[in-house]
Amino acid sequence: MRVKDIAAFFKFLHGIAARALVVRMGIVGLNFAVMMGLAWLLGIDLFGQLIVIWGLALIGSSILSVGAPLMLLRALSDGGRMTVGAVVCHLFLYPIALAAVGWVVLPLIFPALPWLPILAVAFGIHLITCLTSIMRSLGSVDWSMALRDAGPLLALGLAALIWAENSATIMIAAAFILAVFAGTAVCFCLVHPDRNTLIRTDGPREPIAMSMWGTSLLGMLLAQVDIVVGGAFLSDEQIGLYALLRRLTNLVVLPVSVATWVSSVPIAKAFGGEDRIGLIRAAARANQIAVFPGLLLMGCAICALIVAQWFAIGPEGTTVCLVLLAGALVQLGLAATFTVATLCDLAFFAGLARLSSLVIYLLLVMSVPVITPTINAVAYVTAISVGSWILWSVVRHKHGIDTSILPVVINRWGGSWKQS
Repeated sequence: MRVKDIAAFFKFLHGIAARALVVRMGIVGLNFAVMMGLAWLLGIDLFGQLIVIWGLALIGSSILSVGAPLMLLRALSDGGRMTVGAVVCHLFLYPIALAAVGWVVLPLIFPALPWLPILAVAFGIHLITCLTSIMRSLGSVDWSMALRDAGPLLALGLAALIWAENSATIMIAAAFILAVFAGTAVCFCLVHPDRNTLIRTDGPREPIAMSMWGTSLLGMLLAQVDIVVGGAFLSDEQIGLYALLRRLTNLVVLPVSVATWVSSVPIAKAFGGEDRIGLIRAAARANQIAVFPGLLLMGCAICALIVAQWFAIGPEGTTVCLVLLAGALVQLGLAATFTVATLCDLAFFAGLARLSSLVIYLLLVMSVPVITPTINAVAYVTAISVGSWILWSVVRHKHGIDTSILPVVINRWGGSWKQS
């Protein structure tokens, strides 16, 4: 890469993505600190128990939401309005009905799990996510993002300080704290001067957004499947350490979410205008934002791994961390792929890619006689890597665009990386 290309990249990053990167780093840093604090406060065994049922609550929140967070954001941000009844149904009636069904059915299937606290937290996370979509539609960017991404885990951390008798009591306390956060968000929405621009008194009731529901659910399942499934086979100590190491490696892919946020509008605009060169440039720009800071964070993660040796994470912990870092490297290398797919009429294939990753992971863990943390990590990284490669292949075949980092590395589009 030429010096002028590097300078153009940093000029672009400073001009557009720097604030988003700083905000996201603050949120992820807070979440990481909460996770480390929970492990220290509770001990690795109780932490392992808690993180498994927390993963179930996150999956449950996507099930209860029936696609409402994305539907609200789209419906309220494109100039349209919703009825009060529709908002109430999506925020309360639909999820409460599903939670009631789950409360009756799930204990019959998995009686050992504390389903009432899990469902209560799932509903609280759903409510927070929906309310932040409304806040975003009202113009709040930073606060809505902070509440959506940091609020749930912050509630869990505060709950552990209040009532850490066992994992179930922590979840109960977290549900109450989430209710307080939700009440604050409701007050923000009610007192906002533009609230009436989002509400209409009559009109058809918005149906359940099935496609958005499926996409969100698949994404959450893929994000939590190795924790939940691993928790069924690994000891509390093993899954607790695994969750900490995965949280560490998740820091490496932080720039991917920033790249998605920054590049989504240029990608959608280029595709809508049938500007193939503009689309290629926007994809390359997204890869720039993700890869170079991501590689820097990977170096920091490797340094942290070296330091962690002093705390006796053991050879297996080191292996797990290296495997997860390899998976993070794949995600960095294909950073623009999912954004291009979802915004360029390939959302169906994006969902299929996520589903493929889930199936591959489950098949891999079912094919071995004994699951260890290393096997769990290898299965997960293999699954998400194959799913990402499938989606990259589809985008390349359908649109003729290479959404990997390769064009950036070989400087194919280096001359077009200037800020527009």
